[in-house]
Amino acid sequence: MSTATITVDHRSTPGGLRGSMAAEWTKLWSVRSSWLNVIGAIALTGLLGLQLGFSAAYERENPGPGQVVEPATVGAMAIGALMIVQVVIAAFAMVPVTSEYATGSIRSTLQWTPVRRDVLLGKALVLAPVLFVYGALLGLVAAIGAGLAAGQWADWNASALVTDLAKIGAYSLLAGLFTAGIAFVIRNTAGTLTAAFLLLLVVPLMLGQSSIRALQWLAALLPGGAGEAFLSGSGDLMSPALSFAVLVAWAIGGLALGLRVLQRHDA
Repeated sequence: MSTATITVDHRSTPGGLRGSMAAEWTKLWSVRSSWLNVIGAIALTGLLGLQLGFSAAYERENPGPGQVVEPATVGAMAIGALMIVQVVIAAFAMVPVTSEYATGSIRSTLQWTPVRRDVLLGKALVLAPVLFVYGALLGLVAAIGAGLAAGQWADWNASALVTDLAKIGAYSLLAGLFTAGIAFVIRNTAGTLTAAFLLLLVVPLMLGQSSIRALQWLAALLPGGAGEAFLSGSGDLMSPALSFAVLVAWAIGGLALGLRVLQRHDA
C-alpha cells in the first residue's frame, strides 16, 4: 500500500518591520484617498503659484515711490505656496493612520504585526521618502506656475531653486511625520487635521504677529513657525539650522508620543 505525499510550498514572506513596510506601501497607494489628495494638491499648488506670480509681476510693474524693483525668485514663490498647501500634505500623512482607526482595520494590522513599534516605524519609514518627494514635487509645480505668471520678473536661478525644493521636501517630510505621530494619539481624521492645522499654520501665524517677545518665541518654537524660518532663511529669533533642529524634535516627539499611546492603549 503506497503512501501519498503532499508537498506544501512554503514561500517565505517578510515579517516584522520589513513586512510592515511592504504592507504600508501597498495600503498607501491602493486607496483612492491618497491619489485624490495628490491630484487635488497639484491643482491647488499650481493655482497658488499662478496667483503669486501674477501678484509679483503686478507689484514690480507698479512700484511705490523709491522702491527698488528686483526679479522674484521662483523658489521663494514656491515656498509661499507651500506654506498654504502644507495642510494638504499633513492630511496625506495622517490618512494611513486615521483611516485604519475609522474602519477598524487597525485591529487586523496589529494582529499581523504584533510588535506595535514595527507598525509605527513601518508607516514612518514608508511615509518619509514619499513626503519628501511629494513636497518637492508640489514646490516644483508652484515654481513653474509662478515663474510663467511672473514672466520677465521671474528669477529662474537653478541652484537656488534646487536648494529651495530640497528645503521644501525636508519640511514636508518632518511636518508629515509629526502629523502621523499625533494621528496615533488623536485617532480620528477631524481631530488630527484640526491639530495639524492649528500647530502648522494658524497658531504660529497669530502669535508671530504679536508685539510681545515671549509670544513671538512661542510661535518660532512651534512646528509651523520653525518651518517658516527654516524655509525662508530669515528667522529673526532663530537661525535656519536651529529651526530645522526644532522641526526634527517635533517630528521625533510626535512619533514617540504616538508610539507610547499605541503601546499602552487597545485599538
